[in-house]
Amino acid sequence: MIKQKLTYVFIAVAVLYLLAEFFQLKLLISIAKVSLIPVVYIIYTSSKKKHHLYTLTLLIFYFLGDMFSLLNFNGAVELTLLFFGLGHLVFIRFCFEMLQDVRVRRLLFSALPVIVLWFIYYNYSIKDIFGDQLGDLLTPVMFYSIILSAFTVVSIMSYFNKENKMTMYTLIIAMTFLVGDVINGINMYFSHNSFFELTNVIAQVIAYYFLTKFIVAYDFKLKS
Repeated sequence: MIKQKLTYVFIAVAVLYLLAEFFQLKLLISIAKVSLIPVVYIIYTSSKKKHHLYTLTLLIFYFLGDMFSLLNFNGAVELTLLFFGLGHLVFIRFCFEMLQDVRVRRLLFSALPVIVLWFIYYNYSIKDIFGDQLGDLLTPVMFYSIILSAFTVVSIMSYFNKENKMTMYTLIIAMTFLVGDVINGINMYFSHNSFFELTNVIAQVIAYYFLTKFIVAYDFKLKS
């Protein structure tokens, strides 16, 4: 019952976030954005008797990413990318743990160098598209996009290795982060549009909603 009520609180904050973005209420946008992860944390801690270290670390990383995304100082963007990237790395670990087929794990390990090299080559093409606009941000954006791409690939492998609600959650989370970040990049460096901003907010809300469902339902086997 408490979990259900807290879920309603999350939905209320998410709706507030969407409305604030739609009407361009800057203060409310900031308040709602940084309130999402704390609500997720409360839902998680009220649903689990023992709290997993990696989950708490994941929530801290995403919360700090949201915080720095609202600030305007030299290095704020780099810190935003750093903390979201670290959060994605934690999720990659979760996805890898759900790969129960040893052969698939070995395949992933053996293919990892090739995958990383392909990501580097693919993301280097960002320089041709965004190079002038990104300037000094090109390198951190490339590293972040490589991590996000790896998160997406591993979540897809995990889902097709074993199709269940847990692997589906991680796949949805990875895809919504990917879509949201691509749209945010287009909005910032190509064509600034309120529709893109609203779509990015929707993607973030969906990602955090399924993040909540994942960390509440997943059996971490108390490995911490």
